[in-house]
Amino acid sequence: MPTAQTDQNLKLWWGVLYPAYTDHPILAVSNRNSEGTVFEQDTNPPNAAAFFDPQHRYQRWDHRYACDLPQLVQDLQPEEPTLLEALRETAQDWAQGLNILDPSVVIPHLQAQYPDLSAVAIAYLALHLVYPETIPAIHDAWLDTVSTSNLPANYCHGIILDYNHTARPLQDVWQDDNISDGQIFQYLEDMIELWKTLEPWHCHYSLLTVRNLAVNPDDQLRLRQLDFTLPLVKTFERPTPPPSLVTVWEELFRHASSRRQAVFMPLLVSLSTAPLEKISEIQMLLDSLASTLRTEPLPDFEEETGESTGDLINELPDITLSSESPEEDHTAIEDAPTALLPRQLVQVDVAAQTDTGRDRHHNEDFYLIDHRQQVRLTPQGQQLDVQGLYVLCDGMGGHAEGEIASSLATKTIHEYFEQTWPWQGELPSAEEVRKAIYRANEVIFATNDQKGKTGSGRMGTTLVMALVHNYHLRLGHVGDSRIYRFTKRQGLQQLTIDHEVGQRLIQQGVEPEIAYGRPDAYQLTQALGPRNNEAIYPEVIDLDIEEDTLVLLCSDGLSDNRCLETHIISHLVPMLDFSIPLSQSLHKLIDMGNQVNGHDNLTAIALRFKLRSVLNALF
Repeated sequence: MPTAQTDQNLKLWWGVLYPAYTDHPILAVSNRNSEGTVFEQDTNPPNAAAFFDPQHRYQRWDHRYACDLPQLVQDLQPEEPTLLEALRETAQDWAQGLNILDPSVVIPHLQAQYPDLSAVAIAYLALHLVYPETIPAIHDAWLDTVSTSNLPANYCHGIILDYNHTARPLQDVWQDDNISDGQIFQYLEDMIELWKTLEPWHCHYSLLTVRNLAVNPDDQLRLRQLDFTLPLVKTFERPTPPPSLVTVWEELFRHASSRRQAVFMPLLVSLSTAPLEKISEIQMLLDSLASTLRTEPLPDFEEETGESTGDLINELPDITLSSESPEEDHTAIEDAPTALLPRQLVQVDVAAQTDTGRDRHHNEDFYLIDHRQQVRLTPQGQQLDVQGLYVLCDGMGGHAEGEIASSLATKTIHEYFEQTWPWQGELPSAEEVRKAIYRANEVIFATNDQKGKTGSGRMGTTLVMALVHNYHLRLGHVGDSRIYRFTKRQGLQQLTIDHEVGQRLIQQGVEPEIAYGRPDAYQLTQALGPRNNEAIYPEVIDLDIEEDTLVLLCSDGLSDNRCLETHIISHLVPMLDFSIPLSQSLHKLIDMGNQVNGHDNLTAIALRFKLRSVLNALF
């Protein structure tokens, strides 16, 4: 039989069968009038072609037919598109404005348009959109009846998945002492985060089979397939204890070297002696181990106990982590911090772009960036220090006056911090941020007076700004330009509240529909320049970066009409892909904003933070 490595012209996929259970939230199927094509197990002669699907498009390379293992299949019609491929390519359309990780939202949304689309296929579509390196892409799907000895169901979900022959089994990585202990610790943390993501989709069982876990060439954790059936299959075969993530960890360490077992022995002993009921508790245990390793030397277990670490592993009592948590446990998981382990910056990217827009003749937006970073290499690894000032203003006043106001504000604030904020100094206080903003207002206000500007003829500008010191940000805001934060776990969050009539009324208790039904709803209540300092109240916000994060400062020409909120999957998720230059992703975002809006100038500053656990220094 040829191999995927040697025969590059073949289109190879994984074929997976999932039994359909009537009481399962993902595997259940609606009533069907037709029984469809029936597969008979191992009835084909040894030399005859065996197909995985009733349409005979996917030819199996292995004549064994098992529901719990993926089958390598060859696509005999590689030029023919499938519905699933089309849905992947048009994700920016059907995923508009959806919380893509919430099955109660995504499944009915897609099934309303495609009634025959199974929840299993939708799970792959949604999860792959957000985790393209971890969740395999789906190529095709169908539902059919299957008659085999090991499928206790009338119907079966047939799924065709991307085949990645370059992924390395996680167990091999665990046994490889060339892989750092810090990286191993990172995989433990990744599994906890992935568990929380997959649990609402009832496929967190995917992490409970060692052979299903792999690592991509870029060292990212990868699942070979999603598993929705493990507890059901185990129950069908014979009573077994509830599935346990801890059991998987123990299995991985059982085959690791004695040195690696010794490093992680405090974790394994703790796992064996404390009954853990929640993922959040395991995450806190990892944090506790990290703290211990920072303050206490690792003991030599073999010398102190007279036993080898392998013996200690084998003597650890069995414990379980229930995969079906009570409702209150789910709340605890949601509330648990994303990253309890100490983190460090490994990469900070900055990009900015402005565009006049389709309907304007000149650009009154202005931005200024002063970004500095220093990389130090030590035996404990790379250390990154970042400090920066990022200012964006949207001017107003007409006849080029808005351009003057926006440039005056940005340059005044930059000059203020050049004089008061030394390199590698702590973040300026909230009061210092307000002083800088008030100083900018004074400069524009005085310019208006010098020019004899009165009433609506006085020039002004909105302002959003960010001061960055490593993981810490202090944000300033006046007007209706905005600052957003986007992470894969928390989604898109608007951090600022527009200083306009409609929002002021809402804060006073008026219903949003009434507040924004007024003709003056979008009139600014605050801006720099038209009035003196007593008329403005700059908003200052503190923000700490705790996971891979995109921070976006933008003028209202980009944020109007919920432009960002409705293009999360198509344009914001790629901006957190560190393999894509941030400037390239931002350019696409501005282009999209110009198509959706275009009635005003569009400007954005994007900051992208990549973090990793501080692990190498612990070992």
